[in-house]
Amino acid sequence: MTFGRLAPCGVTLKKEDSPSIGTLFRRDTSNAGGELTNILKRLVEHTAIAIAGGVIFSMLAGLAFDGVLCALGSEGTIRRLASAWYGPAIWWPGTLGFFVNRRMLHRAACFVWLPGLVWLALGILSIATSWGPVEMSSMTHLRVELFPMTRSDYDGCALNQCLGPLLWTWPALSAVTYSIGAALGLLSQSDRRSAYDHFEYLTILSLK
Repeated sequence: MTFGRLAPCGVTLKKEDSPSIGTLFRRDTSNAGGELTNILKRLVEHTAIAIAGGVIFSMLAGLAFDGVLCALGSEGTIRRLASAWYGPAIWWPGTLGFFVNRRMLHRAACFVWLPGLVWLALGILSIATSWGPVEMSSMTHLRVELFPMTRSDYDGCALNQCLGPLLWTWPALSAVTYSIGAALGLLSQSDRRSAYDHFEYLTILSLK
């Protein structure tokens, strides 16, 4: 069966001039690579903000909180909590992500936790394959180096100056909290359509 159409002035259309069913229903994917590249570019940009800016932001907030507690005469557990990797300061990158993405409206910012977990996995691999104390099991060594909780844990990682949380744990958690803040920032501006994230079909990353 041939799909024809009326031609003006008696001009006869060739068969190849008539649109086929596939042409009528084919989605234009010529710009798919460019869109995916833009999404990955934004993901890298927000990851840099989350890891670099988030860690610095958390450290400054922790020092400020510690200074306030010191001025109030607080000591012991409460003051140690202020500067710990699991303390309230780790949520400050979420505030940063909220305000940054409230303005930028990038859906890719909500997925910064993925590079953060990859970074933490690299840290686990690095420490697992490095030298550890003979008296510690591998799991205990990982926990002490990356997630010190008690004073004895900090004494155990003192040999490496307890750099594990600063190099690996804080950046990963900053990426997670930044993603949460970015998602909330995006939701708070749901009535505005981003001028950038207009990817009209599902990608393998499901960013849309």
